[in-house]
Amino acid sequence: MTQFFASLAALLLVVASSTIVLAQDLDTRYGKISIVAFDRQGNSILDDGAKADYKKIQYLLNDKVIQEEVDETVGKPVPELVRVFQQSKGDAVLVLADTGETSGTGAIRFIDVTAAGAKLSNVFPNCKGEPRYSRKGDVIRVVFKEAKPLKVATYSNGFIR
Repeated sequence: MTQFFASLAALLLVVASSTIVLAQDLDTRYGKISIVAFDRQGNSILDDGAKADYKKIQYLLNDKVIQEEVDETVGKPVPELVRVFQQSKGDAVLVLADTGETSGTGAIRFIDVTAAGAKLSNVFPNCKGEPRYSRKGDVIRVVFKEAKPLKVATYSNGFIR
């Protein structure tokens, strides 16, 4: 009987490990937002923020591609889904991307998610350090205190200023 349970546990472990999703996910009111990175051979890779030799990234809403980006940079960390902000007409998902430079600078963008679908905002570059954010109504401010001079991104209506 013990051997049966050991075999069953081993089988369940194999099944569980083969169904691991290789993506970052955040739930919004309109579905799941994901980021999936692919290597140069087209295989999906684990995007845990580690530096990887990825060739393209797909941004997905409910497993459907919103946008695909090809990037030939070697050893650049995969963008990270940070937080969902609920707004009156949709949800805004903050995405943090590391440029891979030793200076520690990065960039942010938002994914605007509504019942009609999702779209990516423009990129706000030259950010340094951990983002601090605040929201007033549908306006989101992201502050990077370590950047010199201080960097403040203001997001509203699908656009960062």
